[in-house]
Amino acid sequence: MGPATGMANDVSEPAQCLTMADFGAFERRYRLYHRFPSLTRNDAASTPVAEGWVDECRPDLGISLVGSRLTIHHTYETHALADAPAHVSIIVMLEGQAELMHGEKRITLSPREGVMLSNDGSCPLSARHMGGQRLRAINLTLLDDARTAQSRLAEPLTELLTSATGGAWRLALPEGLLSSLEQWLNAPGAGTSHTLLGEGLGLQLMAHGLAAKENAPTGQMDHLGVRDRHHLARVRECLHDHPDVSHGLDSLAQLACMSPSVLREKFRQAYGQSVFEYLRQRRLEMAHDLLREGYSVQYVATRVGYRHASNFATAFKQRYGLSPRALHQRLSLTGVVHTP
Repeated sequence: MGPATGMANDVSEPAQCLTMADFGAFERRYRLYHRFPSLTRNDAASTPVAEGWVDECRPDLGISLVGSRLTIHHTYETHALADAPAHVSIIVMLEGQAELMHGEKRITLSPREGVMLSNDGSCPLSARHMGGQRLRAINLTLLDDARTAQSRLAEPLTELLTSATGGAWRLALPEGLLSSLEQWLNAPGAGTSHTLLGEGLGLQLMAHGLAAKENAPTGQMDHLGVRDRHHLARVRECLHDHPDVSHGLDSLAQLACMSPSVLREKFRQAYGQSVFEYLRQRRLEMAHDLLREGYSVQYVATRVGYRHASNFATAFKQRYGLSPRALHQRLSLTGVVHTP
């Protein structure tokens, strides 16, 4: 999911500057809404969230291939509205990083990684793009209309679009295809040849997505039992409620009634990230909330389980696009700084 899928820009043109206000057009067109954790309403018209180029190619009905080349200045989140149409998305990250939430699954996409997501409209879908990074990504979206436009896709799309809960499959893309995507992304976004190349790349991505689905292990197909889900939820609840504790995999495995290796595997199956990736995420989210309440940086770092404030500051800036001290100083101008 990208910010600017309503724009088509030739990369030979000057980079476009996108503010919070510009994102409103994307929301209306693509049934999205956005959150900007580090910005306020006063920043809407003047503060650049990102700048760069986005190229949108529509080779056929119901098919859209979007390439993004952006420098992101401020972290933002993209959320699909509840009434968004059923669709299949294939997202390939060429540079930068993004965090996706697909139902309860959290998926981190790093450079040269891809994922296929199916969503029947009932599965919450969102993405977080961290500030302070360059982002180059490809997003292939197929709507229901693509089944009639491309007869060869009718059967697999029917299965994916009518899935009861949706699914997520990581893609192992060959270097040749990644290089072709790079070339398409860097080429001017105009003309019949560019559209035909986009169509060919889109079909290759869909082929790799279907192969990943067919070859996926049983566990990746959401076949965790009720008992497993119950115990995994208990571990996640423990991490959520006590992020300041120095958790160990052995003790968490006892809580889950599993061996450490089984917990590691099944937790990732259920939530799309490792146990300790989830813990780190929870600590930073809690830290963000405490800073917004006006607590000091040192207090917050200790409160959420960081022994060293410098490690906390580095992790926080990677996630939110600004340092905890910068956020604290900005908020202290209008709020009350607590002294615990």
